Amino acid sequence: MVLPVGEDVRAVLEESHGPDSYTVSAFYGPDLTVAEVPITADGEIVFDGDAVVQGKATLYLAKDSESLVPRSQTDPLAPFGQEVSITRNVVNGGGVVGSIPMGRFRITKVPDMKEYFARYPTQLEMVGWTAQLEVKDRFEAVDADDFIQATGPEPGNTVWEEIQRLSPFPVVRSLPDKTVPAGTSYSSRIGALQVLATVLGGKLHMTRQGAITVRPANPWMTETEPQFVVNGTIRIDRGMSNDLRNQVQITSNVGGNELVAVARITDESNPLAVTRMGGRTYRDSLPLDTQAALDAAALTTLQRVSTRQAERVRFTALPRPDLEVGDFGRVNDLDTGGWVLGEIASMRFPLDPTAPMTGEIVAAETHL
Repeated sequence: MVLPVGEDVRAVLEESHGPDSYTVSAFYGPDLTVAEVPITADGEIVFDGDAVVQGKATLYLAKDSESLVPRSQTDPLAPFGQEVSITRNVVNGGGVVGSIPMGRFRITKVPDMKEYFARYPTQLEMVGWTAQLEVKDRFEAVDADDFIQATGPEPGNTVWEEIQRLSPFPVVRSLPDKTVPAGTSYSSRIGALQVLATVLGGKLHMTRQGAITVRPANPWMTETEPQFVVNGTIRIDRGMSNDLRNQVQITSNVGGNELVAVARITDESNPLAVTRMGGRTYRDSLPLDTQAALDAAALTTLQRVSTRQAERVRFTALPRPDLEVGDFGRVNDLDTGGWVLGEIASMRFPLDPTAPMTGEIVAAETHL
């Protein structure tokens, strides 16, 4: 799900380039309330694919002109339904070569705001103001808007029809649709959407434009071709545990077929052999419709769940705002020549346009 950008913009992102800039605009529903919110370089944007609310940011505002400090619940930037859209402008050669959306966020808190005045002989005049905003992606509103009474699926609805019915925001269909399993029940609105995403074989995801969708689950298990390559530095903390798997069962979730693939470690010289360690099974369901594809996925998955993979590797690199949590790719360590292949788990983008990004990647393969 790497964001689509032009090849010229991607080439700039992959090399050292001029300091980028951010544009922040405020909205109430579809209506633009502030065209350009004056932010400083002190804030940051954070994405965490394992959190319920996956995107959040802290913004610091400062200006010496007309104040945007909210004084009532209906003012722009008040935390009562107002949202901000954040865009990163990619700069090269002194000009903007492309703009990449960083997300649509709801203002949840204004923890600090001040106005500064100077007294002149005949009047008191404002000479500046500052404010801090805490913002979170639209899952914050979904999580807060729980059901008033217990509910369940509408009879006859498919999974995507249920997601559309339950979502207060636009929905982007991604993975193939399925029938809602019999006996499905909902404990909460966000819980219902998470359950439905799991039925599709994925994880709930918020697009940068503020739409609800579903991304594939755990691509580090079976993917082999990287969607992206990032050059930077890698930090890995080593350890050892017996939390490994020595046999895998992969079933097909396409149509009504009953295809199943099994792979296991049987070599007696391997300490993880089923006959030595006992069976430790990893099960998964994938949208594959041939036995050969399932067999290959089972072997790849076994290789990864039976080794020291699935550890989180931290990395630092030039900002790649076109990446999203769940993307599968490769990070090269420029200092050692090593690399890690895996799935983006989290990312942190300082709003200082000269600062690098940091992130975590769930390792499928490591060569360090």
